[in-house]
Amino acid sequence: MLIMIIVVSNTANIALSKSISSVHHKKSFGSAPVSKSSRHSSSHHSITNSPASTSINHLLVSKTATSNSTDKIVILTFGDTKKSQFTIAKPILDQYRFKASFFITCSYANDRDPRYHLNWDQILALQQDGQDIESKGMTPIDLNNISSSALAYQIGGSKQCLESHGIKSPNWFAAKYGDVWNNATVINAMSKYYKFADDGSASLMFLHCDGYPNSKQTNCRTYDDQGKLNYANTYSVREWNHNALDRGYQHNDQLIFQKFVQEVNSGITFNNKKGMVDAIPVVAYHIIDNSLNPSSTDINLFAAEMKYLHDNGFNVVPMSDLSYNQTTNLMYINS
Repeated sequence: MLIMIIVVSNTANIALSKSISSVHHKKSFGSAPVSKSSRHSSSHHSITNSPASTSINHLLVSKTATSNSTDKIVILTFGDTKKSQFTIAKPILDQYRFKASFFITCSYANDRDPRYHLNWDQILALQQDGQDIESKGMTPIDLNNISSSALAYQIGGSKQCLESHGIKSPNWFAAKYGDVWNNATVINAMSKYYKFADDGSASLMFLHCDGYPNSKQTNCRTYDDQGKLNYANTYSVREWNHNALDRGYQHNDQLIFQKFVQEVNSGITFNNKKGMVDAIPVVAYHIIDNSLNPSSTDINLFAAEMKYLHDNGFNVVPMSDLSYNQTTNLMYINS
């Protein structure tokens, strides 16, 4: 049975063909990789979800008329070293030649149980294919209120762990709960080993640290002239957690897709007014499967979101493409 559902959002008119089936779980990620210059994809992600989940098999999305592709930047991150990031997400990323940032927790990578976490061979394969590999600590622990030696172990030790397994110069650290952006002790510890940190939540991050409603900053210095920790800096690069929608909307893929479209387009007006790219959505994923886990994004939803980015001319860049100008105290994207 095929039911056509037309969903209209503020950003795009989306025609979704919805099919719900209880047959065997089958995965097909399309044909050969699509070139970056191609703006349309003829391949389909024919994946049957669990009966409780929505299967999105086709998208017809109107082009966003307010911006050209050079203004439309998105960063994708994957946390917690989940195996599905390699077995399910990577083939979809590869189809569009998208590069994302994978934040690795060393204790997870050392886990000998292969059912849940990436192993080092898979992590090195991601790096070999041009994906960005960064650090998320030695163990999954809140960094607030731990000793200086424990901080050094979690933050510095994880960099050493990654490098000892062949990961090249990780420059980013992700705090497990994204809750240490206002903790000067932790940020000082991060700054000894890394240039940047993924830490905190927001709809958008700003390369010039100047777009947050509760901050009047005009640069990304870590501390202000009075020595007070700034709200926004290179160690508090904020992300938009996709799983908050997966949980909040109970895997209603139709609704979550609309919210995703709104999110990735949300910085365009700001950038157009400024005349340059400043506001960037950083979209954070964890598990990609049909388990309906609170930390999971459904497979067909993820595939549809990647197709939307490709078909609408978004440039998907990893965290490692961000740099910092010590003279201007501003972040920028490497050309």
